[in-house]
Amino acid sequence: MSVESIYRSAVLAGFVVCMLPFAAHAADLTVTVDGLRNANGTVRLELDGSEAAWNNKAKATAKGDVKAAVGAVTYTFSDIQPGTYALGVYQDEDNSGKLRTNFLGIPKEGYGFSNNPSVMRMPTFQEVQFTVAQQNTTVLIHLKHGI
Repeated sequence: MSVESIYRSAVLAGFVVCMLPFAAHAADLTVTVDGLRNANGTVRLELDGSEAAWNNKAKATAKGDVKAAVGAVTYTFSDIQPGTYALGVYQDEDNSGKLRTNFLGIPKEGYGFSNNPSVMRMPTFQEVQFTVAQQNTTVLIHLKHGI
């Protein structure tokens, strides 16, 4: 190994060590879902880190579920990288793994989104996006109930 390659390696290692304090730190994202009318089934959460994931054209960043309870439940996603995300949740009352809807597509189970948009359709990524910074973040989602 030449002196020049040793010097380059030392400079690169020094640069990497100096940049460590500036590296993005993961944070916890705590989600509270309120408006649960009963304790049936499971509350399912999906965290999407892109518009493509929101539109089911890419993989979700993370998914979680928590036993339903009357009133509200809380779920924490751990080690989430700083960035822009969107959340969709629903109460899977019959544990089918799917949001039940009627023949018109109106949900029969409670559902909600980050930012709690007041829309009568699937919201866009821009309407529900929020930022996770380097510190822990909390989000409150109010369940809506169709029929």
